Amino acid sequence: MVDQQVFYNQIEVVRFPFPSEGDITLAVGNANYALGPVMLHIVMRPGAIIPAHSHKGVAEALYVVEGDFINEGKQYQEGTSLHFRVGNVHGPHTTKNGCRLLVLWTERTSHESADLSDFTIAIRTAA
Repeated sequence: MVDQQVFYNQIEVVRFPFPSEGDITLAVGNANYALGPVMLHIVMRPGAIIPAHSHKGVAEALYVVEGDFINEGKQYQEGTSLHFRVGNVHGPHTTKNGCRLLVLWTERTSHESADLSDFTIAIRTAA
């Protein structure tokens, strides 16, 4: 059973609400930690810049869905994921040709490891 279903065409797309330069949009796919990590869709147009920053309460995983993404002067292509611990300063972020990013924020602390064996097959009984 799905607890929340989100279709991208139903998400409100807004101008990136944090200090930045250029054309950047943000769409929030999930903001409820009870349903998993916060899920952000970010689109950066060519030359856009997000300055160096940190998050004091969340770790961040960033996935380059499309285009080129530059973090701290190093260019990453689509299919790359970058991971930042709670409080780790990262950026500036920019792009030469534009990019689409999927960003996940988790509320876990930097001292916790995921239990990758946490997967149990559900047994359903006939109704």
